[in-house]
Amino acid sequence: MTYRLLYLNIRARGEPIRWVLRALEVEFEEERIDMFSEWGAKKQDFKWGQTPVLEVDGEQLGQTTVICRYLGEKHNMAVEDPWIASRLQEAAEYLHDVSTLAAFAFYFRIKNDEEQKEFFMGRVRERAAVVVKNLENLVTDEAGWLLSPKMTWVDVFTAAYLDQYVDMIDGLLEEAPKLQEILGRVRSLPAIQEWIEARPPLHEFETNEGL
Repeated sequence: MTYRLLYLNIRARGEPIRWVLRALEVEFEEERIDMFSEWGAKKQDFKWGQTPVLEVDGEQLGQTTVICRYLGEKHNMAVEDPWIASRLQEAAEYLHDVSTLAAFAFYFRIKNDEEQKEFFMGRVRERAAVVVKNLENLVTDEAGWLLSPKMTWVDVFTAAYLDQYVDMIDGLLEEAPKLQEILGRVRSLPAIQEWIEARPPLHEFETNEGL
């Protein structure tokens, strides 16, 4: 089985997939598409007209949470109970939604529209606070993972997004010690540590400057 990740040259919605692939220690290739100079010409190559896409033996699979759940279930990093699995994906989807608001904030910043940028950053902070509170309540006391006695793709997914948000939102995890622990545990995985040290710096589009 061969994996090939196609995404823009930013972290955003592609970063959770990168972290899950590395946490699983499976081989994959990645094509990073320049969002300004290349995406317009390449968009037609994607049947849904969006990225990220994971090619699995040449077949395209889209949507960040769908890709991560597929990888988790395929490689035994998921829960088996359908209800728990759905609750975990529910939490992942709400966390994932914050990235859409952040993208608008980034977009309006490069357009020098301070009013709209501030509006969407306000929404980012508001929604992220709600999501973090609910995620914190899902962490088990026994194992310290989200609704599971073992680490699942949702823990890695959550850590990948929190890794982006903690520098964007002051005090985000101040009242979420369990999520702080998950973030630290996932970051300390050798494959994730190696990626954090080697990955490209933040793209100018998603830098935290001015937010």
